[in-house]
Amino acid sequence: MTSTTPHAIRSVRLAAGVTTLLARTFAEAGPGKGEGFRVLSIDQQEPRRMFVRYHGVGRTRPVVEAGPELGIEGYRARIAEALTRAGYAVTVTRDSWDVYVDDRPVDTSGPRYAAVPSDLPFGDQWLVMDQWTRVHTARAETEEEAKAEAMHQERRHVLTDARLVTVSAPDLWPFLERADELLGDGVTWLSQEVHDVTRYGALVQHERIDALVRTANALRAGREVTQQGRMVSWHESMPVLNRPHSPETYEVRWVPKSAAPAVGYFPGFPRGPVQDEAVAVLVAAGLRMVVYGESIGKGAWLCERSGVMVTAALPTSERAAGVFVDAIGRDMEEQTASVPDVLRAAGWRVEAERCWTGAWAAFPPGE
Repeated sequence: MTSTTPHAIRSVRLAAGVTTLLARTFAEAGPGKGEGFRVLSIDQQEPRRMFVRYHGVGRTRPVVEAGPELGIEGYRARIAEALTRAGYAVTVTRDSWDVYVDDRPVDTSGPRYAAVPSDLPFGDQWLVMDQWTRVHTARAETEEEAKAEAMHQERRHVLTDARLVTVSAPDLWPFLERADELLGDGVTWLSQEVHDVTRYGALVQHERIDALVRTANALRAGREVTQQGRMVSWHESMPVLNRPHSPETYEVRWVPKSAAPAVGYFPGFPRGPVQDEAVAVLVAAGLRMVVYGESIGKGAWLCERSGVMVTAALPTSERAAGVFVDAIGRDMEEQTASVPDVLRAAGWRVEAERCWTGAWAAFPPGE
């Protein structure tokens, strides 16, 4: 039998769930208010932003003033903790005693906090927005300050989530704190296993919580976790049977996915306008360009994607300034074979590079 009863309005369903949960522990304020909590909204239409307000108590006062044992700060903290443990998205702001609440999104892979411009003609020009509860959590004068605060809150949020998913292993929590310090900023992370100089595993993309828990487990297991640039790494033993000597090891690497990668060039090489022009022509033609991300040590950057790379070629007595074009990675023959036609169509002069098979020397129009 199919029901003809419409689904409950989202805000009504959310308010009912929150009320049922909190009523197990806290008094519910009645129509005349009195002491207790109420679930309210700051919007007049869906999707409403919901919050919990505790009525009837003031701020905690010093004991010498015979103040209450638990003031509004304490109730807010306890309500926020109860909602968080129940799996709700919770926001506590600095300028309010309310607890904002919403359902956690189905897809939590992206960043929760974002720097957004303020739409007010006065005050700070930037806000940090909790994209799950749709309320701002901080203000900033500049975009850089807002982004830094958003990242700080993101790290705190992921650390809280990591404690929740490892609640059965509280001995891991101190290592989660240390892992957060070692990893530093970064929402999306890339992991890789390196077995020797010729056996690099594929890059695998993860959420920050994966990198956090894996690094914490390595620390708890006594692994020597090191940092090189933005890379955090350690060695794991390979399971080898019937070997009398020490087991072989492989390296586990974690690197944050770059928010501003170098596309089409190696960050450590000189770069100029001719090189940028060649990269733009090749990108416009749809060629797969190499992508380098974060630093993984002195003079080294993580290759996030193999592809065509453009390197500046300084002028010599035999030729003018131009570029070298070759490929980083395997199975790039089809891409590099397209390079001469693409550049020539844009007016470039292209020659096969004598010292490197499959590479090209190219010179811009007019050279």
